[in-house]
Amino acid sequence: MRSLKLVLRMTTVLVLCFPFISSADQTDQRLDGLFQTLQTSQDAEVLLEAEATIWEIWYESGKDAIDNLMLEAAQLVRAGDLAAAEAVYTMVIEEVPGFSEGWNRRATVRYYQRDYDGSLEDIEQTLKLEPRHFGAFWGLGMILGSQQDFERAIIAFERLLEIKPNANDARPRIELLKQELAKQAV
Repeated sequence: MRSLKLVLRMTTVLVLCFPFISSADQTDQRLDGLFQTLQTSQDAEVLLEAEATIWEIWYESGKDAIDNLMLEAAQLVRAGDLAAAEAVYTMVIEEVPGFSEGWNRRATVRYYQRDYDGSLEDIEQTLKLEPRHFGAFWGLGMILGSQQDFERAIIAFERLLEIKPNANDARPRIELLKQELAKQAV
């Protein structure tokens, strides 16, 4: 029942976020131009640079103590201590609940731990704070696909492509999900 409630909430988030590509809660003024670059550039090097800069901006909380916690948690993830990393990301979220990347990173850790409900909850918060978070849409598509919710997984990956058209790895996933959906209909 809890999973159904989460799925319904995620549907609401997806519907609400679709028309608001430019209405992110993130305050860094560089983001709009960088997202515009993702939409319009055909230069692979420029696209990679824009994406890397977006991730850098997302990762900066504006508070040294929080940035240090983010680095600590990332090191814990690399070391394979996912439970400790989740605890540190939880501290980040408690300290700065409006920092979308804290939510996104904890969603990722929860995904690695196969806590899909927890990951979906964190993705929902990430997308409320940053509706253009292509990483969160990627995670959403992966989770929904693994739960055989193929229609909504396709929607998540299509949303990712609306934000980041150069996400070429999303296209084969959409095709695979469409094939699985067709099998399900038989």
